[in-house]
Amino acid sequence: MPYLAGVLTGVLLTILAVFVIDHVKADSQTSTTEPQKIVNWDVAEQRLRPSLGAIKEEVHEATR
Repeated sequence: MPYLAGVLTGVLLTILAVFVIDHVKADSQTSTTEPQKIVNWDVAEQRLRPSLGAIKEEVHEATR
């Protein structure tokens, strides 16, 4: 169980770090061109939205 918690913590910290780096890099560039991002967050949100809905439903069923 501690191993799983460590893996999940590592994954969440990695995603958080990439998110912060993308937003700091975007704010620091003042040129007229669109800054190159590490992750296209719009596409990531579109792909994760159905999965999050399914997870919410399963958690709701499990806690009844």
